[in-house]
Amino acid sequence: MIAWSFLKSKGFAAALILIVVMLVSAIGFDQRDILFPEIAGMAMGVMVFPVAHWIKRPIHLWLSPSLAAFLGTTLNYSHVTPLLKLWIGFVIIVILMHVFRVNFGPTIPAGLLPIFLGLHDYVFAVATTIFTFVIMLAAYRMKKQQKLPDGAAKYRKITDTVIISIVLCLWIGLAFVTDTKVIVVPPVFALIFESFHAEKFAWKMIPPRLAVLTVAAVLAVAVCHLFPGSIVWVGIINVVITSVLCKLFKAPVPVAFGVSLMPLIFPAWGTWGFPLGVFITTGVLMCIVAAYRQYRSRQALKLSTRR
Repeated sequence: MIAWSFLKSKGFAAALILIVVMLVSAIGFDQRDILFPEIAGMAMGVMVFPVAHWIKRPIHLWLSPSLAAFLGTTLNYSHVTPLLKLWIGFVIIVILMHVFRVNFGPTIPAGLLPIFLGLHDYVFAVATTIFTFVIMLAAYRMKKQQKLPDGAAKYRKITDTVIISIVLCLWIGLAFVTDTKVIVVPPVFALIFESFHAEKFAWKMIPPRLAVLTVAAVLAVAVCHLFPGSIVWVGIINVVITSVLCKLFKAPVPVAFGVSLMPLIFPAWGTWGFPLGVFITTGVLMCIVAAYRQYRSRQALKLSTRR
């Protein structure tokens, strides 16, 4: 009953309509490049499971992923290996995020996806710009309705940014060296990047998030096999299923919606190896995050006791 009333909410309906418009546009224009799975995560993270630091600066929900998408596509015209393009793109995006004080994790998958998929036209970038603009407008509306924390948010430390950037670059390198592209999961990278900079990330936070992401990936692949070639129905069913999972596990993880749509855009993500890739990527990287946050907490405690 709880899940059903939640699915009937205005916020969910609005987010679902935006996602369906994206799916239908991909079919209508015969352009799969229009599909950006993280649009689903962004829509849910604004309209359904409001992420405070996303809504606090709505302009970044539009400009950051849009510019990253154009940057990623442009890098495909350089004559270097795909892995080097991904590394260069990632580093540039992180540096720009730091310079402009952007705290919006989905900026990373927006820049990496066109490189990973080898896109050479700007359809993906233009589509991302349009859909994120709508999400920005929704965020401005939510900002007026939501009671957000007072005061300026603490900005991430450059040491933390450097460490997690190295970790994610090594993870991408591992995927290419071992030829296991299923462990390249851009939405999860966004979650890991934001979690690594959070003030607290306890070990107990891992199981529910890991469960939601993994089960969402399993069911996403299953739905793709049940409705082969049906982009709209696969997208809708996966979004609804992921919404229910977030409620059942009491873990509202917006990036899970991005994971649920990933099988639509890359063959390797539509195989049964994808859920395993999500499980391994999420589990390993989240353990690194929890261990690091615990280390930082101990260091802060030692520093305070010395004073």
